[in-house]
Amino acid sequence: MKRSTYIKIGVVISLSIIALIWGLNFLKGKGAFTNDHQFRVVYERIDGLEITNPVLINGYKVGQVRDIHFLPNLSGKLVVVVAIKPEILLPKGTIARIYSSDLMGTKAIELILGKEAKQLQVPGDTLIADFEGSLQELVSIQMLPLKNKAENLMKEMEDAIEIVKYIFNEETRNDITSSFKNIKSTFAHLEKSSSNLDSIVSDGKTRIDNILIYTESITKNLEAHNKDLANAMHNISNISDSLAQANLKQTLLATHSVINQLDEITRKINSREGTLGLLLNNDTLYQNLEDVSYNLNRLVEDLRLNPKRYVQFSAFNLGKTVYVDQDQSDTRGKKEKIVYKIQIHTSTEPIALKAENFKGYKNVDEVLVDGVYIYLLGNKKNLESARHFLKEVSSDYPEAFIVEIKERSYTPVN
Repeated sequence: MKRSTYIKIGVVISLSIIALIWGLNFLKGKGAFTNDHQFRVVYERIDGLEITNPVLINGYKVGQVRDIHFLPNLSGKLVVVVAIKPEILLPKGTIARIYSSDLMGTKAIELILGKEAKQLQVPGDTLIADFEGSLQELVSIQMLPLKNKAENLMKEMEDAIEIVKYIFNEETRNDITSSFKNIKSTFAHLEKSSSNLDSIVSDGKTRIDNILIYTESITKNLEAHNKDLANAMHNISNISDSLAQANLKQTLLATHSVINQLDEITRKINSREGTLGLLLNNDTLYQNLEDVSYNLNRLVEDLRLNPKRYVQFSAFNLGKTVYVDQDQSDTRGKKEKIVYKIQIHTSTEPIALKAENFKGYKNVDEVLVDGVYIYLLGNKKNLESARHFLKEVSSDYPEAFIVEIKERSYTPVN
């Protein structure tokens, strides 16, 4: 062979070796003609991080892991060399964090840019190391509380099963079986009783219908006389209250005493003892009394028709005793003030001046004349007004009449 042939073979082999080395480096991410910026990161552990694993910023690949080796000080720490594209600038304080990029556990490095934008990391600087636990570790951390709860639940279930086993022993099972038998027997008796009850109801249906008809009729009658029953119950209640308040024993004793006295009086009358006995048995006294009664009637009638001829009242003051004063010489020559009132009622006992006691009328005046309480309404200045007022009052008090009241006299007006 010629020498030139050997030279050509040697050149081809050299070029092949160089191409092979360049291809291997290229596959590893080592470009022979690249000018990537390299930075160092020191980790305690890397959990499967390998050369050529990607380096990302916010999910965008900006470089790759170029080399991994131990520190020469035998501390066991690992130095990871990352190559970053030259156009990527890293601020001071940038963090290189290892994390799992997929469910298979493939590791990658995420760069968390620092806040110092005015100062940049220089190629060859050591970045701050950070490590994110694997997906399995994260899941384990999240599942740990659930695991603890599940374990506690299993323990409680075991305790409950033991309690149930203790309760439902052979004796308890026998008791339960006996109870079910008794329940079955009870239901049988109930079924028989229900059948008997159905028979009774069927036989007595006609009677029940009649009873219901009678009951409905009674109810209607009670409803129709409800008002009468209410009045009757009210009257019974009043009578009951009166009887409860009454002292029956004392009343009976007093009645017995009165009956004895009446017997004694009757005996004396029949035996012509005393004035009443003589009166009943003496015609002369009867005739005299009849004459007196006739003359007294005439006097009363004349007194009613001509009251001024007989009586005048003086010292009149509402609400106080009124006295008769026949001497009126001290008032002669003076002009007396006259008012007209309506006399509506008289009584031997005083009546409380309330509207409900005088059919709703208010401002009722009370005058006491010779032991008789006289009740007056109104305060009219002239007789015409008093007559109009009398017409209004007459519907409630038909016996009412007008009286003329001066400062020292009280005179009925016809």
